[in-house]
Amino acid sequence: MKIGLAIYNFDPKKGGAERYTFDLAHRLAGKGHEVCVFCARGVKTSGVTLVPLRPNSYPRWRRNLSFALTHRQALRKVRPDVMLGYGNVLDLDVYQSHGGVQRIWMDREIASCQTGAERKMKTLLLRYSPNQAVQRWIEGYSVKRGNFKRIVAISDMVRDHMSEHYGIDRSAFDIVYNGVDTERFSPAPHMPSGPATVLFCAGNFRLKGLGLLLKALGGVVRRGKDVRLIVMGRGKQERYRTLINEEGIYDRVSFIGEQSAPEEVYRTAHMLAHPTYYDACSLTTMEAMASGLPVITTRWNGASAFVSPDEGYVIDEPDNVGALGDAIAALTDPGRQEAMGRNARKKMESFTMERNADEMEAVLVKAFEEIKRTR
Repeated sequence: MKIGLAIYNFDPKKGGAERYTFDLAHRLAGKGHEVCVFCARGVKTSGVTLVPLRPNSYPRWRRNLSFALTHRQALRKVRPDVMLGYGNVLDLDVYQSHGGVQRIWMDREIASCQTGAERKMKTLLLRYSPNQAVQRWIEGYSVKRGNFKRIVAISDMVRDHMSEHYGIDRSAFDIVYNGVDTERFSPAPHMPSGPATVLFCAGNFRLKGLGLLLKALGGVVRRGKDVRLIVMGRGKQERYRTLINEEGIYDRVSFIGEQSAPEEVYRTAHMLAHPTYYDACSLTTMEAMASGLPVITTRWNGASAFVSPDEGYVIDEPDNVGALGDAIAALTDPGRQEAMGRNARKKMESFTMERNADEMEAVLVKAFEEIKRTR
């Protein structure tokens, strides 16, 4: 089967979606399929043919629009048996949404702003942004017209949001959760020594709830608990300095930036706190669980479906600082850390990259069979 994938940067170093696509293409090629990747920039890998596109690079809205249009033109010359798109192209057979419904993400992005003035400014920037308008149009183009064979949701939450937002029957969806590299992300040989260490990992610190986590951490410290926080990621740390000082935790918080070996950082922590305002299905959550860490997250994280009371805590809203603090305080108990971490690891052992590729292959084959029947 000739399978087409489309992504602007076919480079595993560029981000989560890029890393996922690179791995999926490699695994599908390893299964004997002919894989072609439509991309503006790409890294060559064995068994995968790159189809170069030449979209405009600036401004961003024009880049996204021209990528979708140049992909349409390229399909006239290179036509796969089945085309997988991520809401970034107009023509596809299987739609896989990695970011969920763009309008819901936008509302949650606005909700993550902590002051009224900041929310008003974010609302203006997002709702009147040409780039956001273009992205919404491309995302909904094939879905609203019914120009697809299957839709892949990466979590039950995304399936529910898409079904409600677009009025699509749930039977049109296949749920395929992300896979995690369970060999790379594995538990430390022994529990880390020292005070309870909370790990926070994100690129967008505000959307993922860092400010609320700092407030919760301050409250836990005032209860007499000895806790530390490691902040990993490329977010802007300067805006949090005042809050850290106000909470009296300046000597308990470490910003370490992006790390080339995040799996090693996971092994130094006792728990992951991910009080996100929105995540379609947080890979960070899955990597932490695979590393043997109990997880604290919110119902706005698609990966919260993995977190039962045996593996961690799911709070309703990220701004419930009290519930967040209670969860952190509960996980300062070494016995609870170890038991929940062990359960978390066991659960993730079933959600491998291999399983994800197998399930995606099955969806693509199903779509191809339907295409052949309707020709």
